[in-house]
Amino acid sequence: MTLTSDELPICHPDTGFISVAGDEACAFLQSIITANVETLPIGACRPAALLTPQGRVLIDMMVYRPAMDRFLIRSDMARRDDLFTRLRRYRLRRPIDLAIEPDIRLVLLLGNQDAETTAIPMIMVSSDPRSPQLGSHCLVEARHLPAQMGAIDRWHANRIAASVPEGSVDLTPERALMLEAGLDRLGAVDFEKGCYVGQEVTARTHYRGLVKRRLVPLTIAGDPPAIDSDIMWQGTAIGKSKTAAALNVPITGTHGRMDAKSICLALLKLSDLHNILDAPANDDGLMINGHAARLALADWMQPLPRQGKS
Repeated sequence: MTLTSDELPICHPDTGFISVAGDEACAFLQSIITANVETLPIGACRPAALLTPQGRVLIDMMVYRPAMDRFLIRSDMARRDDLFTRLRRYRLRRPIDLAIEPDIRLVLLLGNQDAETTAIPMIMVSSDPRSPQLGSHCLVEARHLPAQMGAIDRWHANRIAASVPEGSVDLTPERALMLEAGLDRLGAVDFEKGCYVGQEVTARTHYRGLVKRRLVPLTIAGDPPAIDSDIMWQGTAIGKSKTAAALNVPITGTHGRMDAKSICLALLKLSDLHNILDAPANDDGLMINGHAARLALADWMQPLPRQGKS
């Protein structure tokens, strides 16, 4: 049977895996990353991040738990070795095993795709907890990858539409804040679990409502913009574009109707976002590369808070 492009599994091309194993693997990760790994069930995954002591994102990640005493951490490939070095530095004398896993790959299943029908031997499979639009994650050995694979752009379009950031473009290392990127709403941080690196600043920002910016999706009437393209509002640059992808299907929930060809993420001030939302729905003051753009806020982001006061 020949599958259409929308039915093919997708291999994520930019992933690096690290395994953390041993009796104290859970306690080790619990003490340094933002997510609560103690409550992570076997066979499930959860987003997380390693922060600077000042609460800035160093490396974002997805944590998988294939067994009680073993975790697999996925980051973008360019940051994997740096993450491995930092984990070794934090390990000290803990009896845990850290190892780079060069033969593990991430296969993504979207829509009605079922892991049981793919006939791919898997290490584990788990639904993406951040959004139903992101389907299931299947961890497989490289030698078991299927011969036919779909394009990753379709998954990235879904990810951006759901306002889910990933990697150093969306989360600029040592500058990005968890709450500005909405990572707290996506399950990447637990405010009740106790201490971790950068916990004090992150908690203070949360409880005092100090967030001044938000990472949001924008649909665009033109092609996907290059990274760092200017986001223009009424002739003034108010931000830069981050990851972008072409759209194959319409995105609902846009602020005003528009025939969109692409979608991107952008970090914008809350004050500017409210100015855009307060403008008439057919206002063409929002532009990217000379093309009309519209806010496409995911449901979980609404209503946007007002700008916090420091």
